[in-house]
Amino acid sequence: MLLVAAVLAPLAAFQALHMSEQRAILESHEHVSLDGIARHIGDRLELELTTAARLLESLSTLPQLSTPYAEGCTSALVGIHAGQPHYTNFSVVDATRHVVCSSGPLPEPVDVSGSANIQAAFATGGLGLSDFKMGLLTGKPVIVLSHPLFGPRKDAAGLDPAVEAVLTPGPVIGTLNTGLSLDWLQHVLERRPLPEGARVTVMARDGLVLASSDPERPPGFRVSLADLRLANTALALKTHPSPDHEAAGHRGEDFLSVHRVGGLPSGAMVTVERSAAAALGSVDRLAQWWLLAFAVLAAASLGTVYLIVNHLVLKRLDHLSDIARGYARGNYDGQADVWGDNSGLSALGRDLDGMAADLGTRERSLRNALEDMTRARAETARFAYIAAHDLQEPLRAIGGFTRLLEKRLGPIVAEDETAQGYMGRIVAAAERMRIMFKELMDYAVMDSGERRRESVDMETIARRAARHHPDADIRIGRLPVVAGDRRQLQRLMDQLMENAATHGREADDGKPPMIAVSALRRGAAWEISVRDDGPGIPPRDRESVFHLFKTLKGRDNSPAGSGVGLPMARRIAELHGGRMWISADTERGCDVRFTLCARPPADGSAPGSGAEAGSTSQDGVAAA
Repeated sequence: MLLVAAVLAPLAAFQALHMSEQRAILESHEHVSLDGIARHIGDRLELELTTAARLLESLSTLPQLSTPYAEGCTSALVGIHAGQPHYTNFSVVDATRHVVCSSGPLPEPVDVSGSANIQAAFATGGLGLSDFKMGLLTGKPVIVLSHPLFGPRKDAAGLDPAVEAVLTPGPVIGTLNTGLSLDWLQHVLERRPLPEGARVTVMARDGLVLASSDPERPPGFRVSLADLRLANTALALKTHPSPDHEAAGHRGEDFLSVHRVGGLPSGAMVTVERSAAAALGSVDRLAQWWLLAFAVLAAASLGTVYLIVNHLVLKRLDHLSDIARGYARGNYDGQADVWGDNSGLSALGRDLDGMAADLGTRERSLRNALEDMTRARAETARFAYIAAHDLQEPLRAIGGFTRLLEKRLGPIVAEDETAQGYMGRIVAAAERMRIMFKELMDYAVMDSGERRRESVDMETIARRAARHHPDADIRIGRLPVVAGDRRQLQRLMDQLMENAATHGREADDGKPPMIAVSALRRGAAWEISVRDDGPGIPPRDRESVFHLFKTLKGRDNSPAGSGVGLPMARRIAELHGGRMWISADTERGCDVRFTLCARPPADGSAPGSGAEAGSTSQDGVAAA
């Protein structure tokens, strides 16, 4: 596949680059072509406006039209209108802004004082132009031109006509007007050959269509606000180019060129649009054919490569995967190398066969060793149980005979304090040994007993353990509900509470020992702390106290406890998937901590707990 990609990728990249260059050339040519069409039509319109202005200027010198009330004005205008089909009407306006002479019917003077072109001619003494508008009589696009008519200067009376001609004209006494129809422009657009998919629209700056080659945009139609905004933006960017000029030359997937028609109060625009599909159709069709050919070639090449790879590699890999999954399940009977050739996969199969043989041997050895360890552990537990059980009988005999001896020798012992001490030590030692043997029996059978998995409220467990120490100041925070064996977890808490109460009593004589029980969420586990205010445990002994029969001496140098409680508590925590240790964070006392797997109840809250992840339960603790 890499070889196919290495061959086809450069070809695809070269062809894509070639198509991109061809497309860029055609796009540039299209912009130039559309700009030329828009500019030509705009120039035609400006030329017609200039011609109309010159026509009015020349007509204003005729005697019949030089003044508003000249004799023969109407007949002259009618004759002029008959020879000028591009113009809708010719008229003369007097100083009162009323039409007094017209080429069309005029039953009475018409007030045109509101016409912008009339106002401009009177105010400036120059040509006045109206905006593009729809004619009131014809209903077609028209622009009205007004040329001023000047009266004689008062100070020019009696002067030579040649001298008077070079003087500044007198005041404006009227205007000569005409309406330039744009029907001719519509005919020009309809007859002009345009590229396929192109359409030309001449519109005022307010979106009024004056002429168009598009039947959907007849004269008098107003383009949408979005199209008008796009045309104005393209015109502005054409006047002031920017890096986004090319982007502004597109209307969606179409090309757009805009040319401004000057010489008007608000101006007009010529827009030329062409579909990109029509403009770039040849390149796009060639690109589509090339892409189709490339896809066929790529599919054929990849199909051939797949067949070869599937036969030589994939099927072999599937076989090796099946063999490996069998090895993972402990089935070492399958044969990985079934080809026997010199390929790399065959060599891998031979290595897997060798590994399977070695793993099979090791698994049998481990299984045998595990069975031996299981038997040995069971025998050890049985021996410890029997030994502890059988050794209690001599201890009971020692204790009983010691009491009988003390009773028989009561008067003698009463007078000898040393003998009293010896007798007391014998009885205490026998009792301590009896307790040690009993706890040793419990420790020995702990792993072999059946453990139940149920929801256990550790707060209830802690409060039950606190009842055995009424003289201690025990503060129990909000503890969680966990999954475990209720009996074993009760024994764990009893042992830790007993240990804390024992060492707490040594802390301050005359004061009740203080014990605090709290919990903290640690991800998927709860960390529970049992802390006292005693003298604490030296760092060197914080691990050894969990060894069997390892005890610390009290103030009187006598062993404190049997040395089985903490090891048993740690073993219970381990059987529940947790661990136990003595925290080094506390400055005073001993802080024994252990973890248990969290098991949230069905409703998502722990009854009686209320502890959330990441928050301690020492806030709002309640005395037991």
